[in-house]
Amino acid sequence: MNEHNNSSATFMHGAIILLIANIVVKLIGAIFKIPLTYILGEEGMGYFSTAYQVYTWMFIVATAGIPVAISKMISESYAKNRPNEIKNIFSVSTNLLITIGISGFLLLYLGADFFAGTVLKNPGAAYGIKAIAPAMLFVSLMSAYRGYFQGHQNMVPTALSEIFEALGKLIIGFGAAYILIEKGMELSSAGAVFGVSCGGLMGFVVLFLIYKKEKSKPVRLNGIDRGSETKSRILKNLVKIAVPITIGASVFSLTSLIDTAMIMRRLQVLGAFTHEEANKLWGSYSGYAIPLFNLPPTLINAITVSIVPAIASAYAVKDFKTASHTTSKSLKITVLFALPCAVGMSMLSKPILALVYNNINATSTLSILSVAIVFVSLVLVTNAILQATGNEMIPVMNMLIGGTAKILINFFLVANPKININGAPIGTTTCYGIILVLNIIAITRKLKLKLPISELIVKPGISALAMGIVLYFAAPLCLSLGRIMAATLPIVMGAITYAIMIVAVKGINEEDIALLPKAELLTKICKKLKVIR
Repeated sequence: MNEHNNSSATFMHGAIILLIANIVVKLIGAIFKIPLTYILGEEGMGYFSTAYQVYTWMFIVATAGIPVAISKMISESYAKNRPNEIKNIFSVSTNLLITIGISGFLLLYLGADFFAGTVLKNPGAAYGIKAIAPAMLFVSLMSAYRGYFQGHQNMVPTALSEIFEALGKLIIGFGAAYILIEKGMELSSAGAVFGVSCGGLMGFVVLFLIYKKEKSKPVRLNGIDRGSETKSRILKNLVKIAVPITIGASVFSLTSLIDTAMIMRRLQVLGAFTHEEANKLWGSYSGYAIPLFNLPPTLINAITVSIVPAIASAYAVKDFKTASHTTSKSLKITVLFALPCAVGMSMLSKPILALVYNNINATSTLSILSVAIVFVSLVLVTNAILQATGNEMIPVMNMLIGGTAKILINFFLVANPKININGAPIGTTTCYGIILVLNIIAITRKLKLKLPISELIVKPGISALAMGIVLYFAAPLCLSLGRIMAATLPIVMGAITYAIMIVAVKGINEEDIALLPKAELLTKICKKLKVIR
């Protein structure tokens, strides 16, 4: 296997580790979130989602760019044989993140009533904001350790911490919500969201223990230690990389926060809906449709975490061939995974909601929102590609443009009584579509990369179309078979159709399989089955 294939295999190995962890995390999350909807209902989920949105915005503002910057800088230092610089990068970033974590905790806890009552017009969420405030400190600390390990292209610690974080949220969050239900929806939803803080503590402890164990091992790099930048210079470089990424991420998170406030307000404009009705519509969309929509992009995040150090280390030693190869492969894998997810969830939104929640009120919003799955997934990957190649400001501008479009669409559509809450997923889908187009234009121009249109669009598109046709006819026929079969049977039929068509149009090849673990065994099996030649 040539050098760039070896590098891509390392990248894919890390991505697969995180993908498996994300699947486990999502299963744990489903065990937490689905029963939680039965306890809290649409009203309680409205409080839960509002508190979580405030935390998410604060968390992204505080930590979105720093782990990426740490990962990028450490991978570059590793490629240049600078172990002392790696230690200094970790030391500087940890101190910075501790400061950010403490500040974020104080701001959330002390400002809970202001955020909930004044900003978001949902005062019942104040308890939840206070309950989730400690998570700022723990997750900030986790960011430093995750960035450190990811910079070494070691994704196992991140994967383990994510699993323990999810377990903490499940055990403590669900338990607290169940115990506090007699105290009312406001406190019960706060109990649920407190699980996020406890999960953050558990995830941090896991990372800290692994780091202490790894630190005792001697650092071995090829060649001699070539020195280190000063800590002040490292801090300057860290901020230089992190700030644009943070701005880009926080712009969209801020638009989501504005989304929360705007949707509640616009639903109540001209007396179209009461506060209670608006909170239930928001709870249905945010608590039922969005978690299902977020599932595929969250899994794709495994690729984005792995791609930054992989491409950055290749660029550090001017290995542009490997960087280009890794970029193309990451885009192809994303499309092959995200496109059928988008088609399937959009066409099967009603039976999926019925199966998961026994509540189909979010059918229309999920159906519209699912179209954006492929856009969101590709935006995550293209953002990572641009960040890894030193073009951090481009995603910032593109997110600003897309976020502005989202706000404008929501402002006008949500206030229309005939469209109401459906305006929110329309705005999100449009937003990510705009960002993706702008990112692709930037990648082709800045990186001089020719994207394989046949591999990225034509072959997956034909396969997804065939899948959609099967679902169109199969889904109505399965509705009378009960909740479980009405959802699972069409999903299986669609997946089989997509897999057959991908093979038929030669959408995968031996080089793709070579990037996976146990590649030789998989290649032999695929050749026997005539999947590849």
